[in-house]
Amino acid sequence: HYRADRGLVRDGELVLIDAACELDCYASDITRTFPANGKFTGPQRTLYELVLAAQEAAIAATKAGARFTDPHDAAVKVLAQGMLDVGLLDKNKVGSLDDVIEKRAYFQFYMHRTGHWIGMDVHDCGDYTEPGEIGQVSTRQDALTGDTIKDRPARILRAGMALTIEPGIYVRPAEGVPEHFHNIGIRIEDDAIVTDTGCELLTRDVPVGVAEIEALMRG
Repeated sequence: HYRADRGLVRDGELVLIDAACELDCYASDITRTFPANGKFTGPQRTLYELVLAAQEAAIAATKAGARFTDPHDAAVKVLAQGMLDVGLLDKNKVGSLDDVIEKRAYFQFYMHRTGHWIGMDVHDCGDYTEPGEIGQVSTRQDALTGDTIKDRPARILRAGMALTIEPGIYVRPAEGVPEHFHNIGIRIEDDAIVTDTGCELLTRDVPVGVAEIEALMRG
């Protein structure tokens, strides 16, 4: 997704790689974010661990019987609270956690869905709404535009389904955004198979923890 591909990787920056392989006609999709010089700065580590916590919440919400949107909602809750805690969002301006979620104030720093189907294509085919609930519609008002949005119920997850789990944070310099977080972008992505009791991660042999990543780079 990066178009300035002639740019130099500089000391102190993070590198985000979204790539994987195909095997026997099946695709994978893995994202890791690592420090170019081998060590996370304090602000980088703070946001990285927040994204990792959001991913863990999404992983816990991925199980048979849940809705496809449940992992996203779980990740958003952790990310939004973290944005308030670290000062990316000013609670005096945006209000409580519930306010941040309702008004999508987090969207400034997290603007994509937490996952997608994966299989014989990286973004595999498949309905994101529940086929068995055609005709049922929920109505809500978009907090940003005021538009009325009509949604069909999200797809029910069933054992054997495969999807990605990939929350992130992307901080562009802006008024009111703490300078030490400027230009930090982080995403962590793994592939999961839904099971009856939860989900199985297929890609965690690729290091994901801060200490693991720093140790790998020292090696």
